[in-house]
Amino acid sequence: MRKSVILLFLIVLIIIPANAETTQWYTYEKGMDAASSMEKPVILDFYADWCGPCIEMENSTYPDPRVVSELKDFVAIKVNTQIRIDIENKYNIAYYPTIIFLDPEGSEVSRHVGYLGPEDMVQTIQESRGKLPKEAGGFQALYLLLAVLLLIIKKRITG
Repeated sequence: MRKSVILLFLIVLIIIPANAETTQWYTYEKGMDAASSMEKPVILDFYADWCGPCIEMENSTYPDPRVVSELKDFVAIKVNTQIRIDIENKYNIAYYPTIIFLDPEGSEVSRHVGYLGPEDMVQTIQESRGKLPKEAGGFQALYLLLAVLLLIIKKRITG
């Protein structure tokens, strides 16, 4: 009986973390392509393997369910600055970690340098989301519909 309880406990310990949601992280090129095709904003996490605060964020901040939930609206991209010096230079990264938020067109919306715990990361994400341009999709669809209607009316009038 005791072995069964221990076995059941171990199985539960294995299953629970497996079901936890996580953020899907992209490489730079794949992430920027995904953001462009999905028209979603981007979070860029610039890190170095030797950076203590970067490692702490990887282990405690990003797995936090509140952070995972807030990042659902973003395409998340990790940039290892030891490997991708070109991207580090493009964004003028001098310190680690550096978090940059981009709008769907790739323009920088905000930047944070330094460690962020889960609560501070949630606040930073929310503040950055507030700086994003408001979606114009509804207006674009309305404009397209209006243009089609005008063409139909013009054809009926001119015969």
